[in-house]
Amino acid sequence: MIVSDDQLLRLLASFVAGAGIVAFVTTLADLYGEGPAGFIGGLPTAGAVSLLSIGLTQSTSAAVQATTLFPLGFSSTFAFLLFYTFPGKLGFRARMPIALGLWFPICVAVAVWAPDDFALSVSASIAVSVVVLLLRRRIATGEISGTNSRPGAELTVLRALLGGGVVTSVVILSIVSGPEVGGVFAAAPAIWSSSLYVTSRTRGLEFSRSLTWTFMQTGILTVIPYAVAARYFFSVFGVWTGTLFSYAAISPLAYLAWRVAGNKRVRVGAPAS
Repeated sequence: MIVSDDQLLRLLASFVAGAGIVAFVTTLADLYGEGPAGFIGGLPTAGAVSLLSIGLTQSTSAAVQATTLFPLGFSSTFAFLLFYTFPGKLGFRARMPIALGLWFPICVAVAVWAPDDFALSVSASIAVSVVVLLLRRRIATGEISGTNSRPGAELTVLRALLGGGVVTSVVILSIVSGPEVGGVFAAAPAIWSSSLYVTSRTRGLEFSRSLTWTFMQTGILTVIPYAVAARYFFSVFGVWTGTLFSYAAISPLAYLAWRVAGNKRVRVGAPAS
């Protein structure tokens, strides 16, 4: 792979942007309860930065191509949350590797399948996400009280490195294997995995397990619509303006997600009916 100096600078900018946004969003979420944390973490942030970075390091058409499989990549990551929440006595150190170990082959399978049909990708993603959401709803999480706590500086740095690393890896993968493959992994669980790690450390495993429900509520309402909006707005306005317009387009759904999940304070337990 031959990378120009300009692309190297843009890869560095992608790393910095991914690191800053993931660290900021996840740290902000820690200052609030389960609902706000799940709402903030469920918004299309790292994925949006990845799509933007693909457009900046390659071309607008590459970013548009990346949106083709992005919804399927999202539904695979949606399943990651389900894997993490499975009942049992496993602690975080066992749960997270298992969840990631089950998620990664699914993403690879999607990348190998690579249907060149955006409507099929969106339809399949919605179907898979709804099934996963219904399955998650049947999993109870323990009722515990929670208190807000701030993560230490080392956890914030860890999140930044994870976020920057994921975004940069997605961009490099897009350069090497094509934007469609990059689109699959643009939905990698950078924010979700780091949030689950930190909340399991600061508030306990049950809190982190319960957090997956609000991640799912916000994600299913905003991420797939963002992909649809980005595909259109990128084509018409380019990646910078297209990203802004895409966020504006999903703002009513983000508000709905906030009403559904985000305005709950610290509450940990089974999903309410």
